[in-house]
Amino acid sequence: MKGRKAVVVGAGIAGLTAAYEMDRKGWDVTVLEARDRAGGRTWSQTLSNGVPIEMGAEFILAGNTELVALAAELGIETLDKGMRYGKREPRGGLGVDEPTLMAAVSVLRQELKRMEETGGEEPSAGELIASLDIDEGAREAILARCEISSAADAAGVPANELGGLAAIDDSPSPGLAGGNQSLALALAARLGDRVHLNEKVEFISWSETGMAVCCESGAIFEGERCVMAIPGAAMDQVQFAPALPEAKVEAFANLAYGQAAKLFVPLTEPAPVGAVMNVPERWWCWVQAGPDGEPLPAVHCFAGSLFALETLNVGEGPEKWLESLAATRPELALDPSGAILSTWSDDPFVEAAYSVSPGPEITAALIEPVGPLRFVGEHTAGPFSALMEGAVRSGLRPDVSQT
Repeated sequence: MKGRKAVVVGAGIAGLTAAYEMDRKGWDVTVLEARDRAGGRTWSQTLSNGVPIEMGAEFILAGNTELVALAAELGIETLDKGMRYGKREPRGGLGVDEPTLMAAVSVLRQELKRMEETGGEEPSAGELIASLDIDEGAREAILARCEISSAADAAGVPANELGGLAAIDDSPSPGLAGGNQSLALALAARLGDRVHLNEKVEFISWSETGMAVCCESGAIFEGERCVMAIPGAAMDQVQFAPALPEAKVEAFANLAYGQAAKLFVPLTEPAPVGAVMNVPERWWCWVQAGPDGEPLPAVHCFAGSLFALETLNVGEGPEKWLESLAATRPELALDPSGAILSTWSDDPFVEAAYSVSPGPEITAALIEPVGPLRFVGEHTAGPFSALMEGAVRSGLRPDVSQT
């Protein structure tokens, strides 16, 4: 027999992982999702030619062990895309060859190590990159890597994030077989009819002993614990009574989010697996392999930072980006008629892409429980923020499911 009742707000990976873990710990769990689908910022689709695409979260990176373990538990394998997240040929701008770029990356790694050993006030990623004694073309490429991957201006990114954001290596960059949304769908299937779609939460009344979650539909769900698993950028869409403590409100106010978009274009002729980065316009693209190791006939593009979205005029559609893609990758046989543009900012349940590493103090304030309320999501995952791995790890935190 199930024990105390819990309500999880949000059926993305974080919320469903939390619900799945709580269910295993004996909670009577209900999940409420405003959308008509589970998955949140994982949303797997296909192009008209059958190539699978990820409208949201894309890569599993080195050290993403909890995500892989949970997927395996649910019978989902990883799939090597062939290309590498850490290998992007820079094009445009000042230009730099690979040996010069790798020499500059070595200097960056040494400086990051020195900072870790000596401590002190940490500069921004932009400040650190500007201070390095390296080739100017390499500096430009490293800065572009940082801003694309963080989806933000380097002036607002902590320098210690550069170890991952500007990593240039040959580590595999897989996704989940069947698409990254398959993890959320498998978790939702385990929970069955306890997952309620099209149920937008508007108001939460709480005390130290319990809460009532009120939805736009008029439905009310009561319980002893409520897990908030929506992006921090959308927290102001929910009203609380009593209001959340000032420290919690301030933590969410100080939580920065990046802006990004993705573009997928079918190819009429095969192209080699690999990745190219447009340095001045802050976007990169890749051709990936299918399960048989052969290249799939599509190019996948990602633009990161508000600068990139404005430069590509993403708000008006894919046309300018398609022009830039054709100029940057003239070797590709593009089929623009089948192109699909994906954005986060116009999704009312996200309003942004993913969090910019908030730092330990803000992270601690974001995690801090408030009465029966618990807070999860990639933005609460410290060094794993902005990643699917962070979403999983947040859902597995002991304070979420402990009775």
